[in-house]
Amino acid sequence: MGAIASTDITITVGSRDKEIIGVMAGKNMTLATIAFGNAALTYPANGIPLPAIGHFGLLKVLDFMSIQPPPGDGFVYKYDSTNHTIRIYTQGFKTGATAAAENENGALVKNSLGVEGTPRIPNTVAGTTYDMGQMIEMPTGTAIPATSLKALVLGE
Repeated sequence: MGAIASTDITITVGSRDKEIIGVMAGKNMTLATIAFGNAALTYPANGIPLPAIGHFGLLKVLDFMSIQPPPGDGFVYKYDSTNHTIRIYTQGFKTGATAAAENENGALVKNSLGVEGTPRIPNTVAGTTYDMGQMIEMPTGTAIPATSLKALVLGE
């Protein structure tokens, strides 16, 4: 599996979603849909690389991006202006549904895509969510399913 590249990203900006605040404002606001992933490509180091700012209807600079995640996917998406990427963050871990008799010394852990893996966390209970503190970035090499985000972009 290869990593997602900027050429694997589809940016869609409807004709009514460009120059929302008008050309005379000095800044441009655009509402865009960003689509990526197909479960065959993986999350690269530094996040999902975005295509050039022209795809967002901008000519000079992308100053700010606010991202609306798809409902219920459990991830947080943040724009990284330094790398012009979207970083994906996930929280803690969730144990799988492995029966108690099979747990040995703890429940199996589900990964970010909901698949039970081999790690066992001692003294955990099957089918339980635990608070593990701060969010972590999606591990490099994780296969990313088809994802579509809405983004409000501000720039020139």
